[in-house]
Parts: sequence; structure tokens; C-alpha cells
Amino acid sequence: MLGLIGLVACDAGPSAVLPDGAGKAPAERVQTGKKPVWAGADKSVEQASMPMVDDSAPVVGAALPIAADRARITDSHYGDWPLWSKNRKYSADENAHYHFEKHGPEFSAKSYPDYMAMVHGFIHSPPPGTQTLKRTNGDTLFYEPKGNVFAVMTKQGAPRTLFRPDNGAAYWQKQKQIESERRTPRRDGY
Repeated sequence: MLGLIGLVACDAGPSAVLPDGAGKAPAERVQTGKKPVWAGADKSVEQASMPMVDDSAPVVGAALPIAADRARITDSHYGDWPLWSKNRKYSADENAHYHFEKHGPEFSAKSYPDYMAMVHGFIHSPPPGTQTLKRTNGDTLFYEPKGNVFAVMTKQGAPRTLFRPDNGAAYWQKQKQIESERRTPRRDGY
């Protein structure tokens, strides 16, 4: 049984692997000067093969807006707001730095202050179209579908997290389902 699990096959058809094994097609198979049908008469092959950008599509990796008048950052506060949520193991400052290192590149944050400005700007002034959900513990969940941004803010206004989920809207739906199940009493009392 284990032998079958280790077996991997590629059935992408005869064009999946070129016959010479070096990744080059034989010269007689290469057609020059003829555009593929999908390129169209008015476009070059390069233009036609570039992805079309749709305004409704998520903007993955795009930076969030940074407020021009940034707040002062201390070990515990971003302006008048708590800097970040703390837990038993880490301080607010440690959690904030951890999240910057882990998720800052997803938002093209050039520095820790940039990331803090992005996070606080997002949770305290969410962009239009951002969906929210309130947890029973007072946390607020945010999901902005156009940029695929998910965030959680404590009832005190401290960020818990901000990131771009791998599976976007499906992740948001799962969070809503989890919250719905928390609020619904179960028949067996558990």
C-alpha cells in the first residue's frame, strides 16, 4: 500500500515532456511568424498572454493605505490605541513585532511603523465593502474581499492579527460558521 502512495504520475498529455529531455522542441515543430488564435489580430502574443486585471479581483500583495499623520508608537500604544493584543506568553510589543515580521511583506510594509499604521488604519477605519462580525468575547472580525484582508480587533481596540488568508472568502465563511456554532446552543448541552 505504501508503494502506491509514493507513486506519482503526470498525465498532462504528450506535450507535457518534450522528446529531447532538454526542454527544447525540435526545430521542425516550431512555427514562426504565425500568431496563436487566442492572440487576436490586434495584439502581440506578449500582450495577449498577459493576465487581465479586473477591478473586482483581489489585489494580493498590495499595500494598505498609510495615514499621513501617524500616531506615536510606544511599547504598549499606537497613539491612543493599544499597540497590539498581549497574551500570557508575549507582551503587546513582542506580538506586534512578531506579526510585522510574519505578515508585513504580504502588505509591502517597508518598516515596522508603516505596518503599524496600516494595521491600525485598517481596523479603526475599514475600507468600504469590509465585512465585520462581532464575537461573543467582544472581538471584531474584519474581512475585506477586494484586497483579501482578514483582521481581528479586541474590544479594547487592539489588533490581534491582520493577514491575507490563502483561501480568501472560504476562510471568512469558515470564521462566520465557527462564530455561528459558538452562539447556537447544542442539544446535548455541550
